[in-house]
Parts: sequence; C-alpha cells; structure tokens
Amino acid sequence: MNAGIRCRNPWNTIAPLTLLLTSLPAMALEQNLLVNGQFDNSTANWSLSGNVGVGDEGWEDDSSLRLVPQPGITAQAVQRVYGLEPQTRYTIAARVRSSSNLVPPILAVRNGAQIDKATGWIAIDDQNKWIEQRFEIFTGKDQTAVDVTLQAWKTELEAVVMFDDIRFCKGRIEAPTADPGEADFPTAPPITTAPGTGDNIITNGDLSDESGRGWALGIEASIVDVDGQPAFKLLSTADTSRVSQPIQLALPPDQVWKITAEAKVDPGVISNLYVTSNEGLLANLPISSTSWQSIEIPVETGENWTSNLKLTLENWKNQPGSAWFRNIRWEAIGGEWSPTTDQEPVPQLEVLEDDFSSGLSKEDWLISTKSWGGDNGGVSPLNVSIIDDVDNGVPIKALRLQANGDLYDGDIEHNGRQTRVGAAIATRQYYASGRYEVRAKVAPELGAVTAFWPFHYIDYQKAEQGYWHEPNPRRNTEIDWEFPTDLRGTGEEQAALYGIDPEEIAFTNARTNSWGGQFGGEGGEHKGRRVLHDAEGNIVDLAQDSANGIYHTYTIEWHSGSDLGDDGDTRDQVGCVRWYFDDILIDELLDVEFGQGNVPFRAARFWIGVWFAAAGYGDEVGWGGSPNFDETSLDIAWVRIEPFGEPRDTWVRETVPNIEWATPDQYPGDVEVPDCPSDLDGNQIVDVVDLLDMLGLWGQPEGDVTGDGQCDVVDVLALIADWGPCA
Repeated sequence: MNAGIRCRNPWNTIAPLTLLLTSLPAMALEQNLLVNGQFDNSTANWSLSGNVGVGDEGWEDDSSLRLVPQPGITAQAVQRVYGLEPQTRYTIAARVRSSSNLVPPILAVRNGAQIDKATGWIAIDDQNKWIEQRFEIFTGKDQTAVDVTLQAWKTELEAVVMFDDIRFCKGRIEAPTADPGEADFPTAPPITTAPGTGDNIITNGDLSDESGRGWALGIEASIVDVDGQPAFKLLSTADTSRVSQPIQLALPPDQVWKITAEAKVDPGVISNLYVTSNEGLLANLPISSTSWQSIEIPVETGENWTSNLKLTLENWKNQPGSAWFRNIRWEAIGGEWSPTTDQEPVPQLEVLEDDFSSGLSKEDWLISTKSWGGDNGGVSPLNVSIIDDVDNGVPIKALRLQANGDLYDGDIEHNGRQTRVGAAIATRQYYASGRYEVRAKVAPELGAVTAFWPFHYIDYQKAEQGYWHEPNPRRNTEIDWEFPTDLRGTGEEQAALYGIDPEEIAFTNARTNSWGGQFGGEGGEHKGRRVLHDAEGNIVDLAQDSANGIYHTYTIEWHSGSDLGDDGDTRDQVGCVRWYFDDILIDELLDVEFGQGNVPFRAARFWIGVWFAAAGYGDEVGWGGSPNFDETSLDIAWVRIEPFGEPRDTWVRETVPNIEWATPDQYPGDVEVPDCPSDLDGNQIVDVVDLLDMLGLWGQPEGDVTGDGQCDVVDVLALIADWGPCA
C-alpha cells in the first residue's frame, strides 16, 4: 500500500527530502510532527513499557518497532507530540503488522484530542502483512500536545505486533492506494435504481470496467481480452467456475424479458446461463457452440412479483476447457421496481404529509423486512395494515404496525420465527434538516420498542477517501425517539426530581438519541434518557394513554446548521436537535462550534416502527423489557416532514440501500373510503367546516353534493342530514 502523501520529517537529511520532492512534484508535503517514527534511531523519543524493542524487519527498511504482549502485560510505546495548534485537524498514519488478527496493532491518539481515538482491527487475510492504518483527530480548545500510543494489548495468545513509518501531520492527507502487486482497493458496490425502458438491467454488462464491477467472480473466473473485446473466461477445474450478479429489482407479474449475450465454449464443454429468483429457477440456457454465438434467453414472471434475482454464468467442474461470455444485456421493459430511485439522493424540499386515508403509498413509503437488535425475527410486511380509528373524536384511517410477542401463536412468520416479529416503514426518499412529526399511539406492551428515527449509513471502502478519516469506516445518521426505556445513564437526575426509579423500564420515559454526526461508526452518541410530561409538568404514561385511545404528537426538529466550508470543521451557525412531545420540549442537543459533534448532516430515510430490542439487558430480554404478550400495535394517524434546507445538509448515497424491502404486492390493500359527498374537507366527518366550505362555494358546481350540478339550499339540507361521522 502506498502511503499517499507522506509527511515530511524535518529531522531527515536534505538529500532524501530532495529525492522525495523530485519523485512527487505534484504533491503537497506536510511536516511530520512526530520524531523517530521510522525507528532508525532505535526507540529514542518513545516511552516504553512491556516487551518492546526494535526489530530488523521493517516496512521499507530494516527497522521497525516490535511489541510482544504477554498475559496481563500490554506492550506499549508512547510519544508526546508538542507544538500543535488548538482546534485543528491532524492525521495520524502508520504501517502496522501482526502475526495474528486476534492480536491487532492498536494505534491511538489520546490526552489532548477533542475526542480520543484508536484503531485496532485487521482482517484474517492481512495477517503477516504490512498494511496502512490512519485516522484524523481534532485538538481540543486549549490543547497543544497529544499522546501517540502504539500498543499490543495483553493476551495469552502468542503474537508479534510491529509498527513502522509513524506519521503525524497537520490537516488531511490524500488517501493511499494499493501497494504494487496487490489488488486495487475495492470501491463502493453498485446500486440499482428503477430503470427506464430499454436500459440494461445488468451492471457492467459490456465488461468495460475490467475490474469486474457489479459481478462476483468465482474460482478461475477472470476478464480477458478476446479479439480486442473484454470477455469472461470461466475455466473448469476440479471446481465449478462461475460469475454472478444480483439484480436489485422486483419484476412485475405476467411479463416477459429477454437476456442476450455472446458466448462460446471450448470443445467438449457445455456451459450455462441461468436466472434464479425468490421463486427458484426462472430461466436456463445450455451453451455448446465452439464459436462466438449470439444467444437469447426469455425470462418470464408468474402471477406474483418476482424479487431476489440473480444472473449466473457457469462452467461446471471437470470439463475439458473454458466457457466465454461477453456483451451481456437484459433490457428493461418498464414497470420494474427498485426501492431506490436515484444513484445519489435528490434533495427533498417539499413538505410530505400523509394521513394514510388513501392507504400506504408505494411512491412515498417502503416496508422493511430487515432484522436487527439480536434475538428476534425482524420486521414483516404482514404486520402492516390500515385500520379505522378515532383521534380526539374524529374518525381516521390509521396505519397499524403490529408486533408479535413471545406468547404469539398466530400464522405470521418471518425469518423462520413467529415470535418477536415487528413492523417498520421508511420514506422512499431521503430528507435532511427539518421538522419530523408523527401522531401516534405507541405499542403499549413492555418488550416492544416504538421508534421514530431518521437513518442513513455508509460503509466506506478502501478506495474511498472517507475510509481513511476515522478508525471505523461506518458513518451514521440516526436521531431517535424510542419508548419504553429506563433512565440509567443520563436520566438519573430527572428520575430523582420526579421520584421515579431510574432502573425501571417504563412508558413514562423516552430515549432521545443522536448517533454519528461526523464520527465513524458509533464513535459519537448523544444518549438522552428523559421523562415524558405534559404542559403542567405531570408525568405522562404512554401505555395507559394508548389503552385509552389517546394519540400524541412526537416531533424531531433537526437543524444541521452551516459551516465555513472547511470540511465542516468550523460552524458559523451551530446546528441542534430538539425532541418535542405534544409541542413540549423534552430534550435538546447542541452541536459543537468546531470539530466533531453528534448533530447529523447527511440526508436520511425517515423510519417508523415497532421492533424488539432483544440483545439482553440484565434480567430483561432487551432494554425495552421482556415481550410477555401475544400481540400489540403502534398506530399512526399522520406523518408530516417539513424540510428546512439548511446549508450543511449533505446528500450522499447509502452503501447498500436496496436490500430487505417488501415488493409492491406486499403492501396493504387499497383503502375503501366511504361515499360521503357532504364531507367537503375529506376528514370523514360532516361538520361546521363543511357547511362553511359549502357557503363559500354557493352557486358553484364544486359545492354540489346532491349531483344536480348546483350548490343551493337543497345541498345545505343534504349536508345537514349527513351531519356527523361518515358511515
């Protein structure tokens, strides 16, 4: 792995510096603020503890730091780096090596950083290899020095950990590339969006990207040049050779497509091209021509939507040669469905309002089929329905998300389980700063977690700059309203004020979390644990209110703010997140003025769900309690998202946005709306508002409810006769 832009070490001689300037004329150089990072001067400038010494097996030379951990004794080297600027970004980078992936090299920066950070993970395939590790830190407000720490953590395992070429530089340095002879770093996987008619459904079907992007290459599968064109070569050995590509689309029922390609085989070889789906084998074509032949295979769907598609090219084992494929094409015919509509999210600036009176819109909402949180069956579309309900005396259509507890013995099964199966939906589009409102009755049983949350994630790959900015390549956007919970961690003071046991899991409490922000992974989190109360300060029990049919409005007000354009380091308008319960402020999080805070800025899908936090929590199944019930439900009267469109909003794709969503045929059926012509405002109740609307439309056909084309006294009498809820 090339180190990318290397830091300049001012203690090196001028000759190597001149050579470096000559070899990298276009690269900016930064001063290495760490002394003896290549251990040419043994362990000078480093404070050592445990079994630490200098070995003769370095990365590019004959010296490196060698650490051998022992039971109960961590091997460690520390250097205090002085002369830093407060509130400034710095990059720490190193070459590391370990004889065991279970004993990773730990590279850390502590005691002076705005946030202490460390990286300590290597893949199995990286054992006994020199690899690059790096991440960025910010110095604290009044800090001018930090500790750079190299560790091999105490263990009973036998292992040798090595460090070399330690660099500590001001600012951000260019990402590295793969070492000579190593495969190129992986890029973000391709994603599929709803295609236009005639588009090729296959990613990289012409193999113009000879890295094989979009394809999974199996044993003895490669891309080679044949007659000036790239082609797959699948060599049969004792193992079958295959290439395949998942198709992240759902195909509508009763339609026919065709796949075309050019193919040939060596004499005596028979190969196959086939398509599988959630319904099994969908299409198959054997190939035996020994010269290039244009092939065509029809793909036909049955009476249901078809998903989980995969195209496979195959040369079976123990055949006397190779199979060859090129120019693979699968044309869209229109109507194919993808959860994701755009390669990168398109900014959403219009208000989204939905009262579900027309059902659950496939254009606006996705139904999740995912699993998370441990021992549960995830969330199922079979638990999503539209019901009739009443909110504050007004008849409504409500979206019901059902959750099945440990006592459930019904027919709904998901991921092989009948119990601990919930339901969740998410917006199809991505929204950033804004006001997110949900009017709902929470699921009133302990063990089932009701939640409302924007969520977005990236798993950066090594070929992407972001991979090298944090110890963890994952970036999160997540802001949570969650019920029930205990108050341990940050809610003890409020618990004492209200006389509540902070360890009791209850529906009088809420979690108000904000994850991620600029951090990698779960490196940053605002862990809110708050008591719910009304305008008079009285504690509210959501379970009791749900049992009494009472809806509440839950709001997340998200301000991403703005910055000076310096990679988000310095805010000129500090963002914040506020959590409101029936317009009462319950919690607030302010972003930092500089560096890394917990207020997100990446646009996210907005989720609504009821799920099982079944990961173990003391004597409870999960932190939401134990699900000792059969069925419960979260009912949603309406949702409103009002985008703010603030300067710091960022619109970037998720790494894998298309997996584990329901197909269009798994949505609840169309809602039957009662024929109620006197209900002019469409709220399913005829009242004074409709009468005033009618008087405003007097003499106009828009106010006619009797069908005679007039709006007159006859219509007024008909409206009065219909007074009250629509039937």
